Amino acid sequence: MIAEEEKFQGKALSISHTKTAISTIKEKFSEQQLRRFEESCFGHLLLIEDLKWTSPIVHGLLLRKADPKTVSQVNGIKFIVGNKVIQFTVQQFCVVTGLRFGNLPFISIPTNENCSLKRKYFGNDKTINLSELEKAFLDCADADDVLKLGFVYFAVFVLLGSEKHVHIDMRYLKLAKYFEEFGKYPWGALCYAKKNVSLLRALCVDYLRVKVPKKAAKTKKI
Repeated sequence: MIAEEEKFQGKALSISHTKTAISTIKEKFSEQQLRRFEESCFGHLLLIEDLKWTSPIVHGLLLRKADPKTVSQVNGIKFIVGNKVIQFTVQQFCVVTGLRFGNLPFISIPTNENCSLKRKYFGNDKTINLSELEKAFLDCADADDVLKLGFVYFAVFVLLGSEKHVHIDMRYLKLAKYFEEFGKYPWGALCYAKKNVSLLRALCVDYLRVKVPKKAAKTKKI
């Protein structure tokens, strides 16, 4: 997408709160709760506490993204590295993350009538952001609810990653009602889809800047 002579320096950002979120979970959970979390679909991800974000590598790879107008992106976003086309597929993402894949099931919008977590901790709020979820998790004293909120907290703070003022998908609160259903949810498919959207739009502005010809300035008539 970006020609060699048009390459520029930049910094790719990661908005996943991995280290702080995992530390918070370990401090908040009791030994029994932490053991249940370690046995869950997210348990193995507690080991990524010291994961390093390599911004220069990510930016360099994005500059080598194949132009979707000439190279199909159907089986994953493709990059041109050393005159070879490489891609990051859903299968590779599954192997790296160890998360479940499959079709995303339908989940109805939670209300105070069908979602106890929403009723007890967020009342009539129609939206909640990451900061509000974090506060509810830290202030919660009910053992079962702490674990449920902890799962949602980990999903949005670590896997999905957003700024703390961004609203979360409140359907995750309803999903956390049953641990078994929460564990079967295809988090890998959801994360991969959001990752693709993020990577696809990462250089859109710069692509337009270097590829789309600027319109000639109109001469004013006197």
